[in-house]
Amino acid sequence: MPETIPVTLEEAIRLHPADLADRLQRLEPPQARALLKRLPKNCAASALAEVELDRLPELLSGFDPARLADWLPCLPPADAADLLQHLSAAARRNTLAALPPEQAGNLRALLAYPEDTAGGAMSNRFIALREDMTVEQVHGLLRERALEQRADDITYLYVTDAAQRLVGIVSLRDLVFRRPERRIEEIMARDVKSVRADTDQEELARQFEHYHYLGLPVLDAERRLVGVVKASDALEIARKEATEDMQLMVGLSGEEHALTPWRKSVGRRLPWLYINLATAFAAAAVVNLFEGAIARWTALAVFLPIIAGQGGNAGMQTLTVIIRDLALGELSPGEGRKALLKETMLGLINGLAIGLVVGVIGYLWKGSAALGLVAGAAMLLNQLAAALSGVVIPLGLRLLRVDPALASSIFLTTVTDVAGFFFFLGLATLALRLATP
Repeated sequence: MPETIPVTLEEAIRLHPADLADRLQRLEPPQARALLKRLPKNCAASALAEVELDRLPELLSGFDPARLADWLPCLPPADAADLLQHLSAAARRNTLAALPPEQAGNLRALLAYPEDTAGGAMSNRFIALREDMTVEQVHGLLRERALEQRADDITYLYVTDAAQRLVGIVSLRDLVFRRPERRIEEIMARDVKSVRADTDQEELARQFEHYHYLGLPVLDAERRLVGVVKASDALEIARKEATEDMQLMVGLSGEEHALTPWRKSVGRRLPWLYINLATAFAAAAVVNLFEGAIARWTALAVFLPIIAGQGGNAGMQTLTVIIRDLALGELSPGEGRKALLKETMLGLINGLAIGLVVGVIGYLWKGSAALGLVAGAAMLLNQLAAALSGVVIPLGLRLLRVDPALASSIFLTTVTDVAGFFFFLGLATLALRLATP
């Protein structure tokens, strides 16, 4: 349950927006809304911009459009658009209607882009220059707009033609050290890296990771400059994507936090737990096929979790490497065969090394050379199965246009459990038949 820590108005105002957002998330929703109503609008808006996205609908639902329209102008347009995304359609429409027409138009333009694209992540606060301007004229423009722009809005200055198409970029360093009479067309860099507004946010994060820019311009289909994505926004995208992939691998929604309301968490977790239950029964069905062998050779039961567990661990190592490389764009579709061969070799080497140890332990522990041989061979085969499935599962999901992180671990453990039990008990059954006169 959320905490009911009392927060005085004076304490709240002194807190950093991120700390205040943490405090709001630990309060009961009615208490959090009551505190937000008492805060100065700048303070309330800054705190809401830091609140976890899945908590926003609950917090914003208790406010009328007039109150929301009073807060939104205190935020950069990109942050204001993020808040509007988490309102109901009717509340969003009414809030936009309560804003000044120019600001409402800017926000509608941002809201037109899907949230998981470069357009959804960009800011429309940037400075565009003309090629025929002089350095001195640009200095004057910057002085005029000093109060309108934030410091991180002018890391780069972009040069556009009469149709607003991007033609170049100018750094602040060039403006400082170039002579006042020089024209922008003479000092600008014409080879500009950019992204399309419909670029997926994962690809956007890869672009920043690859080029190490402080900002990337965003262009529409006609190559017109419509916004800029800053490095800080790309870093946040990368963090969210990494968190989402980590959660999806274990069957979570990718949007859950420790303080997510339990009702939402149940709806997100329970379906995958049912899937996991079904796969567990599949593994149990394999064991049931060899019930007679287990009854005759009870020592087999001791080694079942060892064979399956080691396969699952080895498979997760492979799976983690493959998903990471897919997410970062370091594994192209044509390189899947190379990855499969490498992991198969690793599975063979690891299987031989671990299988030998398991076989010796089986012989020394139970005094049965046959048990040691069966356990060692099953371990080798399951390590190979784990290596193969650790590559095939994520690549197969990518081929089907499904996120490779989507519960891959559930499918992987199903393979290693079923294969491990089948190999071990199947070989044991064969050994029993050979030993029977």
